[in-house]
Amino acid sequence: MSSAASLYKHTGNPYKEISKYVLKVVILKKLKDWDYPYSITNDIKKTCKAWHSKGILSDVTKSDVYNAISALEKQGYITSKTELKSGRVHKYYKATKKGQEALKKAMKIREEMIKAFSALMGDN
Repeated sequence: MSSAASLYKHTGNPYKEISKYVLKVVILKKLKDWDYPYSITNDIKKTCKAWHSKGILSDVTKSDVYNAISALEKQGYITSKTELKSGRVHKYYKATKKGQEALKKAMKIREEMIKAFSALMGDN
């Protein structure tokens, strides 16, 4: 186990806990307009393949996306609507005002973390 991984002994995966949070933020960002979870999953997978590495969100599954969406909806960060298409019910999601505010806060935290890590690592 790498030294970074030892910080996350409880999961055995140094990216798992961070990935859960990052996935929710990515979903909120993608849900500025109505979207379908399958589309979100494919977008994330396509982007992660481009990284050519195993890292945050690189092994995201449809189940991970649906679980994150369910949690976000329960918390009031997203809302849903259903549509009947070709005899099948499709459920679409969109960020609420509360979700948009949470996304802004998350982006601010991201910027603060980047600055803090750079300063602490001497990256000026």
